[in-house]
Amino acid sequence: MWKWFLPNHKGVNCSAWRLFSSLMVCCALCSLLATSVFATVTGPCADCHTMHNSQNGLSTVVSGPTPSLLNNNCVGCHSGTNAGNGTPFVFNTGAPIYGETGTENSTTTLAGGSFYWVNDAAGGDAAGHNVEGLASADATFPTPPGFGSGFAAADGTLVGNGGGWPANTQVTCAGVYGCHGTHDQVDDVQAVKGGHHSAAHGSVVPGSSPTSADSYRMLVGIAGYEDSDWEYTVSDGSIDHNQYKGVDGPIGTDTSTIGYLCGECHGQFHQNTNSSSPWLRHPTDFDMANSTRADYAAYNGGTGANNPYSVITPVASVSINAPLSVVTPDTANDDTIVTCISCHRAHGTPYYKSLRWDYANGIGGYCTNCHTSKN
Repeated sequence: MWKWFLPNHKGVNCSAWRLFSSLMVCCALCSLLATSVFATVTGPCADCHTMHNSQNGLSTVVSGPTPSLLNNNCVGCHSGTNAGNGTPFVFNTGAPIYGETGTENSTTTLAGGSFYWVNDAAGGDAAGHNVEGLASADATFPTPPGFGSGFAAADGTLVGNGGGWPANTQVTCAGVYGCHGTHDQVDDVQAVKGGHHSAAHGSVVPGSSPTSADSYRMLVGIAGYEDSDWEYTVSDGSIDHNQYKGVDGPIGTDTSTIGYLCGECHGQFHQNTNSSSPWLRHPTDFDMANSTRADYAAYNGGTGANNPYSVITPVASVSINAPLSVVTPDTANDDTIVTCISCHRAHGTPYYKSLRWDYANGIGGYCTNCHTSKN
């Protein structure tokens, strides 16, 4: 198939040919990589980037050129309606379908829920994070509730530009005041740089100098196992879900856990420190196997040996080599660890305090997945 292009035709410059053929091979390889690399951006470059910010005499991006020649920002790229493939949408542009069952396959929200309800009159500030560009500032909290513990961020810096959080500064998608990317960059795009093109996948364990590319969901320094469709489809007792990293000990014992990520801003909340009975606050980073109460051994209706993993009340584990279909509440496994997102979703839900179920109105009853004797 290459004979027509061979440089023995009159007028063909050999140097130009070598450059052309090299580019052709490079593009072919890039095309193969783009379709085979899991959990990274695929497709034509123009889907995300604009070379000159100009098309047909008009600006492609009305507000002007953007960092990394992007057509849009985080909010613009991740707004839409989830259909189980392609870009994960964290802000649903239409009313999303949210479910509370162990087989949420009819929903249009992902693992983190959706920021939709923060803008919805029925939900408002209490329904999720008030991310800049998606919602107005929280009317109740000028700074994140529980902020001020001085936890070091996973990348070694302090959240909030040295540990401070100016009043009425909104949380952002990424960067100094965001969850994703590094906390030493003000700009969202710069904070997640490199993550979309070479993101890790499956079991993700950050390196000694973590980046967006080698961290769970581009949460720099955080470990976990990534579900391939961001939990668009999930089911109890299966391996179709994320596996969250946890530790049985005070927040800060392991800086790669999902609980530590939440603790970077909400550090004064619910830590597993000076634990005793009765609890004064609900513990996080606490393995239910350590409890002397027998009812915790029956998590999600199990017998204490092979309890089906619950996707509506997920527990974290020390090992994130693979998603778990069953968990065992014993100290040898460390796979029934209560963490922040056992009860909450990171982006938002229709419910008070971004809870996974309607706790305020007594609907759902999923607390009994852990507190089985209270049913």
